[in-house]
Amino acid sequence: MPYVTWIIAFCVLCLPASADSAKPKDMACSDFLKSLYDKTREQWEVAIVQEVKAGRTPAFNKIFVTIKVEDTDSKGKSHTLLYEVSPDYLAIGSDVDFVRIPLTPMAAQPIADHLNCILPTRKMVDQIYKQASIKLPPKPLTENRNSLSTFVEHNRIIESQRVGKPIGSLVAGIKKDVVVTNLLQQRENRVAIYGWHQLDGKPIQPLTTVHVNWYVDYSHGIRLVKRQATLDGKGCDLRDLLKNADLCFLISDEGPIGVPHY
Repeated sequence: MPYVTWIIAFCVLCLPASADSAKPKDMACSDFLKSLYDKTREQWEVAIVQEVKAGRTPAFNKIFVTIKVEDTDSKGKSHTLLYEVSPDYLAIGSDVDFVRIPLTPMAAQPIADHLNCILPTRKMVDQIYKQASIKLPPKPLTENRNSLSTFVEHNRIIESQRVGKPIGSLVAGIKKDVVVTNLLQQRENRVAIYGWHQLDGKPIQPLTTVHVNWYVDYSHGIRLVKRQATLDGKGCDLRDLLKNADLCFLISDEGPIGVPHY
């Protein structure tokens, strides 16, 4: 991780909670976000990280869903990998009052580390989409793409799509994923995004690092993946698996991911 990015991530993770940014227990999630509308991106990300670290996230999103991968290696040996993902994108609030929150990698990676998780690869995003029980069509917006008010509006649109569908089921198609990729080693201080699959299974967003790492808009989502997984009946760490030249193919279509984090 480049020095400047590391410093920003360290500050986001370690800044103490303050009376200005902590959400009162009886405040609606959307109202809390409105109170941050006049803050800078750095300031509201600190507030969101504090909410997540304090556990003020929907209970349903803490019950991870298992993704099963079965494939054969170059020597003809079959493998079965089981890994767990959050059923929905990172959100703050409760089961009855929550908002999905896009974040820069400087905020997302410390959250993932705090929860012993990783961010997915492009191949994992495809696997998650295929195994999702709820697939919703993307709903692009064109104005004020990086404002918190647009984040709230996009969340409202998604919830209107999800009416009648069970909460806590694996949902996909509603956001582009912030992902890890070898492309990040070719361009410093970038964010990699991919996905936003349409109902035909084709992603709107190809893998790209076109945006600087401080860029974030309403379409970005943070999907958490538990680091601890099961490979052929034995425990494994997905970060180690991503670096394994012989077995990384199970969750990477780029070969080994040398630096599987931001």
